[in-house]
Amino acid sequence: MWRGERKQRIRELVETFGSVSVDRLVHEFGVSNESIRRDLLAMEQGGLLRRVHGGAVSVSAEQDASYGARSTVRLKEKRAIALAAMSLIKSGQCLFLDGGTTTAALAEELKAVPDLRILTNSLQVATTMASTQQRTGSRVFLLGGEIVHEPPETGGASTINDIYRFKADLALLSPFGVDINGAATNFFEHTAEIARAMVVNSASVVLIADHSKIGVTSRVRFCELDRVSALVTDDKAKALPALTALSSVIGHVIVADV
Repeated sequence: MWRGERKQRIRELVETFGSVSVDRLVHEFGVSNESIRRDLLAMEQGGLLRRVHGGAVSVSAEQDASYGARSTVRLKEKRAIALAAMSLIKSGQCLFLDGGTTTAALAEELKAVPDLRILTNSLQVATTMASTQQRTGSRVFLLGGEIVHEPPETGGASTINDIYRFKADLALLSPFGVDINGAATNFFEHTAEIARAMVVNSASVVLIADHSKIGVTSRVRFCELDRVSALVTDDKAKALPALTALSSVIGHVIVADV
């Protein structure tokens, strides 16, 4: 079997079952572990799957996971990204934060910054930040709208209308994918609409995305990369050729040590 045919078969297996092990692929194709690992590496760099210990998982299956499930994975990376993003934030700023799991990690760090104005549709971010309002003098605005449970946030036309009432210094957004074709993307249409409105109403846009999002394309585009001021990711992304491509488009890329 040619290598291209093998990759196509690997992709079919991953999409059908959600995951596949290196051992199974070695047995099916009769090739070495090293050959399979090279295949998986190339496919991950192309955004077709994500490598995990002992095999690979479907990118779409991971994106379709619940907010609760996503909030428990790559915690070290998300915390490191949140810490690194703090270099872009100053006391007195007005910030949009969307409902991503990485922005939830960022909210924990923002509790130490005085005199912020936080505008968010995330129930978790709003709750986290509200606990420190009296101590820091920061103000927290939960954007109005219908409560959506996946992810737990407000959404819909009312939320978007509320966003347009404000002008923020920064929009800090947690996408499902940042692809080399020039866009930040989200999995759910309603979250993409929220992020798109935040982009329009912010002076600068910062994407906070762990290595699993780099080079990946999700369903709905919400921001062209020429609009992005900075990308903050973790050091595992340095092994991805997509990061080099993205660095040529986004002028400021911060890589956090994990």
